[in-house]
Amino acid sequence: MTYPIIICEDQIIQLNQLETIIQNFILFHNELFEIQLKTQSPLEVTKHLENFQPKQGIYFLDIDLNHTMNGIDLAEEIREKDVQAKIIFITTHDELIPLTMKRRVETLGFVVKDQSLESYRAEIIELLLLAQQRIDATRVDQDQAFLFSIGSQSFTVAMQEIYFVESATLPHRVALRTKSGQYEFYGKLSELAESYPQLFRVSRKCLANLRQVKEFDFKTRKLYFEPNVARHYSIGKASKIKELLKK
Repeated sequence: MTYPIIICEDQIIQLNQLETIIQNFILFHNELFEIQLKTQSPLEVTKHLENFQPKQGIYFLDIDLNHTMNGIDLAEEIREKDVQAKIIFITTHDELIPLTMKRRVETLGFVVKDQSLESYRAEIIELLLLAQQRIDATRVDQDQAFLFSIGSQSFTVAMQEIYFVESATLPHRVALRTKSGQYEFYGKLSELAESYPQLFRVSRKCLANLRQVKEFDFKTRKLYFEPNVARHYSIGKASKIKELLKK
């Protein structure tokens, strides 16, 4: 699950500088973030919204775009198309900040251009991490995502990508199996079962996403997610699994 980023800045040098900061940040975050569009034109952003319909995107907008549509106008357009957008203004016009409140575009933050590069970069990174936290919280609340950490990094996996999570070989760890691979991290199945009720406990050591089950073998008591990816379920769970799979 990636976090789409759209940048709109009319000054090419500042546009490229902002892109470089974000790309360097992406290198250290397993490509969880993706710059979908960088442009000097607000019309390119509106066209992108129409064509690709990004959801929960992160938008870096200059307020003064030297266009009939300024950054605040653009933010209103974004808010209509991407209701849960995270909008960040990059500006030299901090006197316009109260206007963004009046127009109710619900910004995540403001970054003033006239500061040292180190401070500017630090603010951009801080807001990217905050945007990720807010988006993750929304997705988890809506039962759309599974959130976990490995070391200092946080990961979010769409619920429809998950097959199952089970006890790992090492103590106090669990293994998450998805359509694209496997992750191992510290955790307890009991706590995960409580946090993610959409994962059904099919055995003492396994929570499964029954929506991703492709085949149910009654004789061997196996749930197949792919031809070569299956897990056993406890005999006492059979009737409940049958009931849930019919829904």
